[in-house]
Amino acid sequence: MGEPELQPPAATAADAPARALTDALKADIRAAYASLQANTPGFSTRRSQSAMIGLVSRALATSGGIGVAEAPTGVGKSLAYLTAGVPIALATKKKLVISTGTVALQSQLVERDIPAFLAATGLQATVALAKGRTRYLCTRNAAELHAEHSQGTMLLDGQGPDEGGDYARQLDDRPLAPHEVDAARRLLEAHAERLWDGDLDAAPEPVSPALRMRVTTPASGCSGRRCGFAQQCPVLKARTHVRDAQVVVTNHALLLSSLAMGDIENGQPLLAPPAEMLLVLDEGHHVANVAIDQGAARLPLADMARRTGRMQILIAGSYRLVDKEKIGGLLPNEAIDLAMRVSKALKAFQLEVDRMWQPEPGDRDPMWRAPLGRLPEAWAPAIEGLADDTRALLNWVHAAQQAVARVKQDEPAREKLQRALGLALETVEQQHDLWVGWRREDREGAPPMARWVTATRDGDLACHCSPVSAAHVLRSLLWKEVDSVVMTSATLTGGGDFQAFAIDTGLPDHAETVSLPSPFDLPRQAQLVVPRFPVAPDDREGHPRAVAEWLARELDWTRGSMVLFTSRWKMEKVAELMPASRRAAIQLQSSGNKSQVVAAHLERVAAGKGSVLFGLNSFGEGLDLPGEACTTVVITQVPFAVPTDPQTATLGEWLEARGHNPFNLIAVPHALRTLTQFAGRLIRTSTDTGRVVILDSRLLSRQYGKRILDALPPFERVIG
Repeated sequence: MGEPELQPPAATAADAPARALTDALKADIRAAYASLQANTPGFSTRRSQSAMIGLVSRALATSGGIGVAEAPTGVGKSLAYLTAGVPIALATKKKLVISTGTVALQSQLVERDIPAFLAATGLQATVALAKGRTRYLCTRNAAELHAEHSQGTMLLDGQGPDEGGDYARQLDDRPLAPHEVDAARRLLEAHAERLWDGDLDAAPEPVSPALRMRVTTPASGCSGRRCGFAQQCPVLKARTHVRDAQVVVTNHALLLSSLAMGDIENGQPLLAPPAEMLLVLDEGHHVANVAIDQGAARLPLADMARRTGRMQILIAGSYRLVDKEKIGGLLPNEAIDLAMRVSKALKAFQLEVDRMWQPEPGDRDPMWRAPLGRLPEAWAPAIEGLADDTRALLNWVHAAQQAVARVKQDEPAREKLQRALGLALETVEQQHDLWVGWRREDREGAPPMARWVTATRDGDLACHCSPVSAAHVLRSLLWKEVDSVVMTSATLTGGGDFQAFAIDTGLPDHAETVSLPSPFDLPRQAQLVVPRFPVAPDDREGHPRAVAEWLARELDWTRGSMVLFTSRWKMEKVAELMPASRRAAIQLQSSGNKSQVVAAHLERVAAGKGSVLFGLNSFGEGLDLPGEACTTVVITQVPFAVPTDPQTATLGEWLEARGHNPFNLIAVPHALRTLTQFAGRLIRTSTDTGRVVILDSRLLSRQYGKRILDALPPFERVIG
């Protein structure tokens, strides 16, 4: 029981070929575990953690290895995968990449868990946190912004119109306020004086969204080592640190983006070549949604028509600087005509959509969705033409970037033009991705793309497309490419059955999966209470009133509690309906940022005043409130996926057309995983006690109720 279980489980016909863990690697892992035990105060051996170390060892020790562990609170997931992963990475000279779904866990790993693990085991490894570019100051952009406002000029050293800067400024609809310009100057000064490393998450000044856009640079607009500011660039310094590190912590979006794009700079990938990467996906229940977002595209028609039309300034400036007759095989007037043709076609297509669909007056979120992802035939010629023309425009922008990068003189002009071409590239890529997704034939036997149109608040029409399943994306980016992968979370299955999870993620058949038991005595420590609640959740006015009455009457207001909602409207309505005498004890998620609200809750509980957190999904996951901070979790209704969500609705239609029940295959597993996350807020340590209450009587009256209740953690049941 005190040693990690490194031997594979008994082989079955469905198992992959036996995993080869060498005796030397087993010895390294056991030595790390023994040191961890000896040098960690209060360390206790846990059978579930030992089993997880074994699974991670078998997966990461062999190329093509895949391990999936559902591990509830208390197992010690991070120590389990570090105990196996770090020794294997060091011995095989591969890079251990740990990807998470939340910033909170990234910070915990880098600031607490990994340093503590290395100190206890005596292992030597360099560690880095990999974040996206827009998390860092671009010193070039900040310096240009400062110069622009201090000199009051839009010209480049008297050399003529600043086509690059002018195009970039035209894309930013809102000019910066004076206080934002002052903040940019102070950020630049703090970085120059080495008082700050350029990480905007730790900025010494507040950074508004508009200011962030002006003082950061996407990959497409970065000159890299050719930039005049390269020596002081926070991004390049951070990425050098990441490339040199043996253990890298990142987030799912950046991981999948870098794998999809190949994110090569100076001949090296951002994280590691996929074949050299030992990958751990913590908070793995987020990965499927991030993968779906990775394959999605959105195109606001009028906005993109405006942006593309303005490219003529940029095109003219590129030919002037490069001083060549042709770029990308096009003469200047041909490239300008191409951009104008795309701009006019976007405006014409907006009129075509307008003729087909008019939002209902008063609709808060107007949307038209293509049934089974099939768009009207009448739109096909316009879609074909836009797909072809945006591909041609994309080719021109790529060629212009390369030509401008080769220019030796006029360095300031070249760098501004490169940045503007980068912004143009993002604009055209966004369009091309959408038209390719709308033109693409859906594969026979596979779920279709979801395709839909929304009306924006400023009157624009936005076209959308998205995969409805992560399986294809994850097969191509993860399972087939990365050397070996471990995925873990407290909630991956519905009651220990990995079938729905495997379908959602395209998990290969040879993956080793395990659903580990909690190390806590859950039947003794907690109750699951489902009362015969008098009002159903779909009663818009009655349910919030009944919830408020139940909370006022039944909650222990002298201790810490949490109430979780599926909609902001209902959360705020219940808060409004609470008796005035209770409102001071309520910490509402929408009343401040998450950390401030939680801090206020903890402060009241510590002072013995009692406090109740009212929160949405983000409060139902990741919050660690042990002891008196959370003795009751109230879930106001079963969190079914919104059936009008276009991806869910399209997938549901496709399943129904094939004779399946989409509610059982989509809605119930999703609700069960979310409920398990919510219930996981209650018992955080072996001494915690309390109750989880679900105020949704559908669990007692509907057929799916027993399935959900049976699959929830084994708390003592108080039903009906």
